[in-house]
Amino acid sequence: KSWTEAQRYCREKYTDLVTISSTEDMARVKDILKDETDEFWIGLYGDVNNWKWSLEKDGFYKKGQADLRLWNSGEPNNADDHFLCADIQQQAAWSDYWCTYDRPFVCYSGSAPKYIYVTTPMSWEKAQLYCRENYIDLASVRNTSENHEINVLVDNYAWIGLYRESWRWSDGQRMKMTSFRNFNTSQSINVQSSCVTTTKSMWNIRLCSSTYPFICNGPPKKTRVVKIMLSKSDSSLDLEKSQDAVLQQLNLKLKGYGLEDVKLKWINHSDGKTFHLEKKGDKKTKAYP
Repeated sequence: KSWTEAQRYCREKYTDLVTISSTEDMARVKDILKDETDEFWIGLYGDVNNWKWSLEKDGFYKKGQADLRLWNSGEPNNADDHFLCADIQQQAAWSDYWCTYDRPFVCYSGSAPKYIYVTTPMSWEKAQLYCRENYIDLASVRNTSENHEINVLVDNYAWIGLYRESWRWSDGQRMKMTSFRNFNTSQSINVQSSCVTTTKSMWNIRLCSSTYPFICNGPPKKTRVVKIMLSKSDSSLDLEKSQDAVLQQLNLKLKGYGLEDVKLKWINHSDGKTFHLEKKGDKKTKAYP
């Protein structure tokens, strides 16, 4: 199946495509594959546009400010998986570059002077740590005025707080720069329209439309049809219109009993209705799905 088809299958029948976030997870996958030599889809896929700011403070960004991007022409070029961090250049435009490269950087202090230019070159992560220990964080740029303030401090290139977590797991987990990864280093890594397969030993980047067998996570899902009886104290209550609210209350009840993995949904009858009123003389129920 393609990656998307495999994802759909796993979500319908199990939990999701498998997430491999540690050496222990990889060892379990290796044990599952045993003598297999094929590649298998896992839950990892490229998320090339996931740029975000190091400083994530409630109320710091007004609407739309966190999405400001002032890229230089042709940037970000997303050249490979290492181009995860952003710098500001002399012409006040931004580019993406290797996070491990040592550059000067700009910290945000929160008070005058608002921006601190640190000339000692560091990697993006070390610069982030330095700013957080001595000030607040690496500099965020919320508008063109702030971009100009930062630009006049910078001699050539300098890290700012923008970075990209370029890979995401199907279950929603982000692959951070410090996360476990097991890519085949002999291949070019490009996250554009890419999904990931695994063998027993390493991960490979493949087009998401390619077809491979796949590994699902979690036990098989079990489906059971249960008829329940509902009694209503208010005769004016329309259960058909209130069925979402009723279902929400039932799910909360199950959660209270520790059954968080059990999900309920209504099944409609052939007439399109969920509930049928009891017949006169039926002592068992008022309404039932």
